[in-house]
Amino acid sequence: GMFNSSLEVAKFEGAMLRTVSGIRGTVKKAVKPGQGEHGSKDGGLGDGACRCTFEDKLLMSDIVFLRSWVRVEVPRFYNPVMNALVKSDDDWIGMRTVGQIRYDNQMTIPVNPDSIYKPIERKKRVFNKLQIPKALQQALPFKSKPKLEPSRKRKTLEQKRAVVQDKEEKKMTTMVQQLNTIRNEKMAKRKAQQDVRRAVKAKKDAKDNEWRSVLEKERKKSKYREEGKAEKLRALRAQTS
Repeated sequence: GMFNSSLEVAKFEGAMLRTVSGIRGTVKKAVKPGQGEHGSKDGGLGDGACRCTFEDKLLMSDIVFLRSWVRVEVPRFYNPVMNALVKSDDDWIGMRTVGQIRYDNQMTIPVNPDSIYKPIERKKRVFNKLQIPKALQQALPFKSKPKLEPSRKRKTLEQKRAVVQDKEEKKMTTMVQQLNTIRNEKMAKRKAQQDVRRAVKAKKDAKDNEWRSVLEKERKKSKYREEGKAEKLRALRAQTS
């Protein structure tokens, strides 16, 4: 399993889990040894079992990962030097490192093919849509019932039947089309006039902003000049006093 004891589970309560297919989850709490879904038939779950929640149903091919950091104690080695009291440093030669030995013997660094990074290619999981049984849909309240109807594969009777117009209906249809054409032409002309007015207004605003920015710069310069004079005057008064 992921954990070996209930103490490890307690340390990682609330940790984020993730599967290969992208489903996220959380570690909830440890399960006591001997408990579980199977009960006492097979002795229950062992030590280190835990309860986790996920945002979707897991697949049998999913692998659950827990990204965490564990403190590892690195063993320290040392080699005491007994002949450090020599006359000069040239007489003393220390132990060669592994890199120096490989360089002297012209040996290449051993490469483990399993340690080479390779591009990971995973097929995107396509999950089945949620299907609610019809009996359950009937028992649900109206606000919880699905409102979206599936798209029709066959045309309805109104779409299938042919509409035959008489002379009066043809005249009415032609008149409506002509009125729509006139309205569309008016809307297009109105939109073009609005675009021209907007362009003229934008040019005017740009000119106004230009002279306003110049005026604002002059006002700031005069303000800073007066503040500098006042500060110098205060400094002179402080020196004389």
